Amino acid sequence: MKLTWMIKLTTACVLLAAIVVSCKKDTSVKTPPEIAHFANETGGVYFITAPGVTYKIPVGFTTVSNSDRVIHISVTSPTGAVAGTNYTVPATITIPAGKALDTLTVTGNYSTYSSGRKDTLIFNIQDAKGQNTDQYNSTYTLYMRGPCFDGDVTDINVMSGTYNNAVDPDDPKYTVTVSNFTMTGAKTATATISNLWDYFGPVNATFDWTNPTSTTVTIARQLTGQNYAAGQPFSIRTSPGSVSKFSVCSNKITLTVDIIVENYPAPGSAAFYERNYPMTINR
Repeated sequence: MKLTWMIKLTTACVLLAAIVVSCKKDTSVKTPPEIAHFANETGGVYFITAPGVTYKIPVGFTTVSNSDRVIHISVTSPTGAVAGTNYTVPATITIPAGKALDTLTVTGNYSTYSSGRKDTLIFNIQDAKGQNTDQYNSTYTLYMRGPCFDGDVTDINVMSGTYNNAVDPDDPKYTVTVSNFTMTGAKTATATISNLWDYFGPVNATFDWTNPTSTTVTIARQLTGQNYAAGQPFSIRTSPGSVSKFSVCSNKITLTVDIIVENYPAPGSAAFYERNYPMTINR
């Protein structure tokens, strides 16, 4: 019986030794390929907020070298941006010896983007023959635009939501909610505004960005759902002759309103409670 177990044990040890030998690691050093690439990024957004503001794209090689190396880059624009007019960018970038990465600097022409222009640039790394390489991270897409432009309203729903920093002469801080946007034209929409004056609403308002240099908010005279006294409801409207505005860039609504007491001092008459009253609604 002992002999049988000894034979089994010997066989097991031989098998174990064979497994250990067969699993021995390959410790030979392999040189990685040298590939030019945009450094772990495939795109970005460039806001040209002032003259001289630039955008830097990380670019380099997957290896370090003891000599300088040059990367050739082509640029195309599906939106029609013109090199030298809308932007400038070097056609090559040199990665210094001892480094793997550097940055490609893009300079947008502020004057061509200050009124809402938007562009897309597509950067491609090229081989020695001037062909796009289609290798690892060889393409970078850059979206360019100027400062945020209030007249460029692509989705009015960005104005929806809670505004925690509403203020007026009677209240230093309170919360207002803007909701239920409904398009009424190509560049007009209605919405409801709740808790104006930390008290009123919801009230209906019209947002209008037909004139890109003047985005306006209008509240037609209407009841607020609250009373000054029994049988004397408050009404509200934007003040005639004053402009109330909204900003999609700063998410801000600036109102000048009249607060009116209906049926005061007698049924059928009305009186101003506040006139040309300022309200600022901030996120």
